[in-house]
Amino acid sequence: MSGPIQPAASGVSLEDMLVLIRRTWRSALVWAVAASVILVVIGIIRPRTYTGRASFVAEQAKTRNLPAGIRALASPSGIGLSGDGGRSPEFYRNLVSTSGLLLGLVDSLVEVTPGESVSVRRLFRAEPSNTRASIDRLLRRLRKQVAAQVDSRTGVVTITVSSLTPSAAEGMAHLVIGAIKHFNVATRQLRARELRTFLENRVAEALGGLHDAEDDLRVFYQRNRRIGDSPQLIFEEGRMKRQVELRQELYTTLSRELESARIDEVNDTPTITVIDAPLASSRPDGPGLVMLAAIGLVLGVCVRALRLLVTGR
Repeated sequence: MSGPIQPAASGVSLEDMLVLIRRTWRSALVWAVAASVILVVIGIIRPRTYTGRASFVAEQAKTRNLPAGIRALASPSGIGLSGDGGRSPEFYRNLVSTSGLLLGLVDSLVEVTPGESVSVRRLFRAEPSNTRASIDRLLRRLRKQVAAQVDSRTGVVTITVSSLTPSAAEGMAHLVIGAIKHFNVATRQLRARELRTFLENRVAEALGGLHDAEDDLRVFYQRNRRIGDSPQLIFEEGRMKRQVELRQELYTTLSRELESARIDEVNDTPTITVIDAPLASSRPDGPGLVMLAAIGLVLGVCVRALRLLVTGR
């Protein structure tokens, strides 16, 4: 009779693990060093980029309280009277990636190194032509390098720009902030110009109506020397006086709003407040060489262990 069946081993013992380590530690070290050297070489030859950051908050400008009558008259004309107060931080985050704002920067100069400045078009290696294909490629590169984040709690908008040198990253961030300020001022002045043109026409009409009402009252007095003896004339006088007063009030209101629109039209005060000026770190983006070497060591050991588990060698 054969002896009792021995149970199969259920796992690897500690002694087996020590044997494997003694047998493979040299090859694991070689794999680790090789992976570390490869990552360090990649870190040395890869193009270095630097990120510049700038932060700002949008000023909550007070919306002008136009009288309801003037607002009703202006609305059919397509004149926006909402002011800048409704622009949220998310608006500026989306504005940074718009084609209009980015294309306005392509011919601006950026200081790459002290004493050397190039255009944004050249900085992003774009063709000098303005064909649709070259513009599309330039916009894609700009959108990859220029971004904005919003802190929902504080409303702070942070602009980040990546470029080949710290100076170029800071310069690009300055250009983006300047473009946002220019956009705000230009749109506000355009709105004020449209409103000013509308109000000028309305003031002229209101003045003409006021003169007509005053002339009617003057003619009434010339034709009726004695008014106190006739209730009908007294009533007619009151009605005509009210017409003059109403037209006078309308003319005064429109004139006041016209002066405000003229002031707004030349107002070039920026509507954002920069709380963190553009600044780029002197350290390039991504992990440093020491970190890459450490990652390579760990990666090499892991790859060697995986090979041992798969092939047994």
